[in-house]
Amino acid sequence: MKRKSFVSIVALAGFSPMILAAQPVFPDWVLQLHGAGKAFLVDTKTDSVVAALDTCKGGTLGSTTPDAKKVYVSCAGEGMTEVVVIDIAGKQVAKRLQTGNRPKHGLVSPDGKWVAVNHWWLDEGKLRHTFISTADDRIVKTIDLDVQGEAKGPTSMHNAWSLDSRLLFAVDRVDDRLVVIATDDWHVRTIAVPSKPHYPVPSPDGKELWLVHEGNDTVKPGIIVYDLTRPDFPEIARMEMPLIGEEVVEAHHGNFTQDGKYFMALNRGPGKDARGREVAFFDAKTKQLVHRLTTASNGIGHTYNTPDGRYAVVTNYGNNVITVIDITELRTVKDLRIGAGRMGHVAFTPDGKWAYVSNEGDGNLWKIDTTNWKVVKEIKTGGQKGAGQVLNVWTNVFEELPR
Repeated sequence: MKRKSFVSIVALAGFSPMILAAQPVFPDWVLQLHGAGKAFLVDTKTDSVVAALDTCKGGTLGSTTPDAKKVYVSCAGEGMTEVVVIDIAGKQVAKRLQTGNRPKHGLVSPDGKWVAVNHWWLDEGKLRHTFISTADDRIVKTIDLDVQGEAKGPTSMHNAWSLDSRLLFAVDRVDDRLVVIATDDWHVRTIAVPSKPHYPVPSPDGKELWLVHEGNDTVKPGIIVYDLTRPDFPEIARMEMPLIGEEVVEAHHGNFTQDGKYFMALNRGPGKDARGREVAFFDAKTKQLVHRLTTASNGIGHTYNTPDGRYAVVTNYGNNVITVIDITELRTVKDLRIGAGRMGHVAFTPDGKWAYVSNEGDGNLWKIDTTNWKVVKEIKTGGQKGAGQVLNVWTNVFEELPR
């Protein structure tokens, strides 16, 4: 039978951005991942570590299933090839899967059916994407993408799913391309971008894809917006970051506010010179810059939304300060110095009253009262350099919470 093209499949199927049938489970635990090879399960009712599980070197990023029963940890350390499956109820590692060269950030689909795993390095000269079935934790598809250029540094970064779980959005940093994989027939489409792509973000209504690209010596960092309602995904907008007073330049992550009104793009700075401090706010409808601010954090990479959408918490790669932004007023309300190293990731309790923040330098978890933005407790987890993501509820883009 003649194979249909990717474009014709999407056109025939039509576009119907489908929200999840049920809201993801928001559990009463958080999982602190650590690059030294541990995952610490913390009961948020008692703030006690109830399990310390062996994972892998470089296992700092993971993804939760929508039912909050499993977490998939990607082993990005040099020489690593595994994705580790954690059974939360059993408090144990359930399985280890060999997916490819340095798995970067496996991501569970909105329907909970798939885990899509991208890889930090090439496999026999090709960029690999591996798909795992969550029903039985087996690999069901491996797609190796040909690349033309020479790999210099990480070959991929982060993934995102279309809201109906039909399309995976990934990035090729060898040839500077957006990668779109259709799970109905495993067809691949690539779209060239002007500098190294870093972070694809579907809009809250599922109709657009916003792609953050890092910039280089000739191209300013910024965002490209694609129309997902049309079969060829045409580019509909391109925005540059203002970069006012910035000493170093490299865009990192971006995400929408919980109400979908603004898109926040962050200037981190290059990996070895993480001094970027700018958050740029773009109007989601007009695609225009509406505000910018400079944080006390530096090397900023993430803006985590609180469950009520009122605040964004900025974490970083440069110092031990988190910056809290009031989204309604677009202003900084608190700069909070925590622990002994740079601040990485945040997870919230369902009511939004408590935030758990990981510190990469001291390796531990810090509990914050969000009613006054004060540190109330240090939870001993890693106890050494290398703390990574702290997570609980399923997310597509991990700074945005389910809506």
